Amino acid sequence: MIYEIRLEYHTFHDIKTTFNHSGKMKYFGFIKEHDDYPISESIHDLISSYTHIDGNKDKVLEYLQKGSMVIPLMGCVENAKDPLFETDHYNDKSFVAYYTIYTDGIWLWPQYIIEYIKKYPNIKLNPEFVKQVLSNKETIQMTEEEALKIEKDFFQEFWK
Repeated sequence: MIYEIRLEYHTFHDIKTTFNHSGKMKYFGFIKEHDDYPISESIHDLISSYTHIDGNKDKVLEYLQKGSMVIPLMGCVENAKDPLFETDHYNDKSFVAYYTIYTDGIWLWPQYIIEYIKKYPNIKLNPEFVKQVLSNKETIQMTEEEALKIEKDFFQEFWK
């Protein structure tokens, strides 16, 4: 299921990628154990021994790593698959990533999903996001004003 928020700012003149003409952002890779948003999915639903490795995993990783950082947050993410996750016995070896959100102008994703895909190659990938990755051959760039608008809309939607 994909949830979207409405963006009112539509002058993405400096972005060299195809933008969602409906003006709504889409979300990929938000994990409920880290982000309890309506768009998040449980890590246990995304990663299982029954999930096959998506043949486009490497292309998705490359695309995610080229995203524009739009929402820098304080903190870091621990491995939600670790048996010691959310216990007092958790150790620093299970550090996954700093908590930051990236975009291509259409989709938003947390930095930690990149590390989860590397660590768990059988993680389920959203087919609509994979389609975007395969169809978008452009460079991801945006102005500071555009990034601030996306950040503001994200906080208004999820940090009420």
